[in-house]
Amino acid sequence: MQNPYQVLGLPEDASPTDIENTYNALRQRLAPDAFTGKAQAQARKCIAAIDEAYNVMKDTDKLTQYKEKKPANLSYETTHPRLGQLCVASGIISMEQLDEAVHVQLESGMPLGEVLEDMQFLSRAELEGLLLGQDLIDVDGERNDPLAQRLIALNLATVDMVQIAQMEMKWQEISLTEVFVRHGWLDEQISKALFAGQASNLND
Repeated sequence: MQNPYQVLGLPEDASPTDIENTYNALRQRLAPDAFTGKAQAQARKCIAAIDEAYNVMKDTDKLTQYKEKKPANLSYETTHPRLGQLCVASGIISMEQLDEAVHVQLESGMPLGEVLEDMQFLSRAELEGLLLGQDLIDVDGERNDPLAQRLIALNLATVDMVQIAQMEMKWQEISLTEVFVRHGWLDEQISKALFAGQASNLND
């Protein structure tokens, strides 16, 4: 079960009034009919997650069940990026190409690097350079970033996307949401609707 407070972007000590006001405001700003195409699809995802979170918060039994199952301690250790994540963060391949390569990898059993090279998504020199630098890069991951956690809870992001964004944020003066918008993972209109009146980059 996702953290319902996280979905709405609220602290866990939020008052019933804050919960009600935030829910209504988000529902209004993310009304799917106000968007088209990809933005509309993302708005529908958000509304579904927001409705589910609100229902949990309004149901004493469900809220108690969530709190009982919530992990008491989380590890916030950094990790090294996976090769595919590094390829996307470096701009060598797209997320779609990574998905295609992973599919081939699962069918063939070959290492991802070999698959990427065979598919001519990268050169041998690029592969060797990435493998050499892989152990030198630390990625914070989604647990260190409340904004990343919220995007995942809203079904707008995966852990892979977050870790790719974390790398790009280390290399450039750019926020998490800016990385997502630039890659086309998050529509700019949806980003503005979600974070209206809030700082969309909690890392600053």
